[in-house]
Amino acid sequence: MSPRLEMFQSLWAMEDLPWRGTPWTLPEQLDRLVEENFDGAAVDLGARGKPEAGSLAPLLRERDLRSAVFAFLRDDTDLDAALRYAETIGADRMVVCGCVFDPDDSVVIDAVHRWHSTAEAAGVAMQLETHRNTLTDDMRRTTRLLDDIDPAVNLAIDLSHYVAGSEIPSTPTPEIDGHIEALFARAESVQGRVATRCQVQIPLGFPQHREWEELFTGWWTRAFTAILERRARAGSDEPVMFCTELGTTPYAITDRDGVELSDRWADTLTLRDRAVAAFAEAASATGSTGRTSTLTTSGASR
Repeated sequence: MSPRLEMFQSLWAMEDLPWRGTPWTLPEQLDRLVEENFDGAAVDLGARGKPEAGSLAPLLRERDLRSAVFAFLRDDTDLDAALRYAETIGADRMVVCGCVFDPDDSVVIDAVHRWHSTAEAAGVAMQLETHRNTLTDDMRRTTRLLDDIDPAVNLAIDLSHYVAGSEIPSTPTPEIDGHIEALFARAESVQGRVATRCQVQIPLGFPQHREWEELFTGWWTRAFTAILERRARAGSDEPVMFCTELGTTPYAITDRDGVELSDRWADTLTLRDRAVAAFAEAASATGSTGRTSTLTTSGASR
């Protein structure tokens, strides 16, 4: 059996939708995910609209949606709270943004190992996200840390933070590309957002953004390829998660009246379809027969 692509959507990215309309309730948000054949929902515990775990859990079960927890951790207390939330909603995976900023690499690495072990003991698979203002903030330090971080600790890849945070050009230098390839070698999942070197999240379909959209789609294909190759070496058919995560304001760009420039839900479905196509390309390149649930590329928006 080959690994399949599991499509998740961030509930933070469902806030303030639909565009220019009355915001969907939590049940309505989840209904939209079911209608569009998403496999699950990811809960950002730092989001202003984070649902109560006890309210969310039955709604997920009723719709047969899987779940993941995204958490910013400063210490073990934060991890304990995140694991309690994960247990309540039945989440079996957690994406961690680690807020440990000690200049001593060993202190940072010890925290990551401790969190990973604690999560594993609780039955939750932990991934470390590449994210601004966290311990993975700097791409070059991150690839250095990976040399000493246990290979069991893998990454949730979101390169939008590096593109905007480090002003990476639309044609990355060989040095930059080498670091990105090192990140892909430890990839476990991929997150869907497109950035430019000056904006962390852009609306899709604008002619001036085309090169950035193509860059990110190519990166997703490379990341999926690396994951599938590692799955093949391990003889594993563990699913591969892609999480669309087009955030509400202030991530979303607005006009002078605070109205977003594009329909984030339509853009979300576009990214979903591009990820499906990227995964299919990666599966073909690796000789895998990777599956994508009920999603196909035939419904691609752009």
